[in-house]
Amino acid sequence: MLKIISLTLSLILLPIVNLTGQQVNTFIYHIVTTPAEDTRCGVTINYHCAFPKSCVEYTTAKDTEFKEAKTANPQAELWSTKGIEKTSTTSTFYTKERYVCRVSLTSLKPNTQYIYRIIANAQVSEVKSFKTSAGKGKWNFVAFTDFQHYNNEITLPLIEKMKEKFNPPLAICSGDMIDVAGFEESWNWLLDSRISDSGNTAFASFIFAASPGDHEFWADAINGKYPQYTEPHTYNHIFRFPQNGAKSSLNSSYYFYYNNVLFISLDMNNSNISKGERFNDQVEWFQKTMDRLKGTYKYIVVYEHKSIFGSSIIDSAVGKYIRPQWYPIFQKYNVDLVLSGHDHIYSRTYRLDGNQISKKTKKGTYYLDMGSSGDKRRALDRSLTEDDTLHEKVIDLKGEKLSFAANIEVTKREMKVSVYNQYMQLVDTFTIKAKRK
Repeated sequence: MLKIISLTLSLILLPIVNLTGQQVNTFIYHIVTTPAEDTRCGVTINYHCAFPKSCVEYTTAKDTEFKEAKTANPQAELWSTKGIEKTSTTSTFYTKERYVCRVSLTSLKPNTQYIYRIIANAQVSEVKSFKTSAGKGKWNFVAFTDFQHYNNEITLPLIEKMKEKFNPPLAICSGDMIDVAGFEESWNWLLDSRISDSGNTAFASFIFAASPGDHEFWADAINGKYPQYTEPHTYNHIFRFPQNGAKSSLNSSYYFYYNNVLFISLDMNNSNISKGERFNDQVEWFQKTMDRLKGTYKYIVVYEHKSIFGSSIIDSAVGKYIRPQWYPIFQKYNVDLVLSGHDHIYSRTYRLDGNQISKKTKKGTYYLDMGSSGDKRRALDRSLTEDDTLHEKVIDLKGEKLSFAANIEVTKREMKVSVYNQYMQLVDTFTIKAKRK
C-alpha cells in the first residue's frame, strides 16, 4: 500500500514540459495577481498547488530578502474537472487533482510596490510583484485581446515588450486568452512559460484583469474539430475576480477601481443567448451598479469579449442581439471606452453617442476592437470600413500579419490610447477627454 501511495505521489509531482519545451513548476503554478474591488488597499493572489498546505509571504519591494514579510494563508479547494460534463478526459485538469488556492490581501498601503512568493512543502515560487493604486495622479495601463493559440510566437514577447516599455501596474485582456480552456497545456503556456529576456513568467509584475471569451467556455472537442460549449469551470478556477457582479455570471462580470477609473467586465461569451438569464441579469446589475457608484470615478472603461460595433459577418448575432441591447445603456451612463476582441480584425469607432457620431464634447463612447494579441487573424470584413460613418480606423491584420496591444495613459484631463504592433510600432492613437469633474 505504501508503495502505491509513493508511486501516486511521484506521478503527481513529475515535472511537466510545456509546448515551448520549458519545464513548468508542477508544485506551485498558474499564479496570477488579480484586483480587489479597491486596488488602493487590496489584491487577490490565485494559484494551483500540489500540496494541501501553503502560504503567501508578502512585503514591500524594498524588503528584497523578505525579512519583514507578512504571511497569509489561502482558502484551498481540492479540484479537478472529473465529473464535470463535456470536459476533456485527457487534459491534466482531469487527470491531476490539485489545490486551487486564493489569498485576499487587504489593508495594503496605497501607491506601494509589493513583492510576494508562495511556499509549500519546502517548495518556493518565483518572486512576483504588484503595485497598489494611489487613488489619483497620472498613471497607465495596458490592454490585450485574443492571445488564443497556445505556443504562438507573438503573445508572450508582446506582453514582455509592453512591460519593458510602459511598466504598467495593470493589464486588461478582453477574452479568448487560450484556444480551449479545458486543455491545461494552454494555461501552462500562457501563465507558466518563462520569458527569455527576463527569466520571469509573463504575468509576474502587474495586476491582471480579464473578461471571458467564448473560448473560456470551451472544454473539449467533438471529433477533434469543434469544441463543446460548457460553463467556465477552468476560467473560474484560474482567476478570482471581485465577487460583486451579476448573480448569473459571478467572477466573469465584476467591477473594480484603479485610481480614478472604474473598470467593468461583462460576460459576452455567447451572443445567441443574449435574451437569456445571464444577459438580462447583467443588464439589470450594470444599471443598478452604475446608479449606486455615481460620482465615485472620473472614467468608465468596460471590457467585454464581443465587439458591439464590430464585424457583422464574423458574428451576426452580435449585431442582432448584443448591439441593440447594450449601446443605449453605454450611452445612458456615458461610458468612455469599450475594449473588445473576438473578430480578429482591428476596428475603432469615432466617439459615438448611441449609434451615431457624437456632436457633443462631453458625450460619447469609443469602441476599440484590437483584433488579436496573438497569431490568429481574419481577412478584412468589408462591413467594417472607414467610410461607414461609424469607424474611424480599420486595419487588415491578416493581410499585414500584425498583432496589437494598447497603452492607455490616464490623467485628470484625458485618457490617451496608443496602439502598438508586435514590432512596437505605433499604429493608432486617439484621446478621450474627461467628461466628469
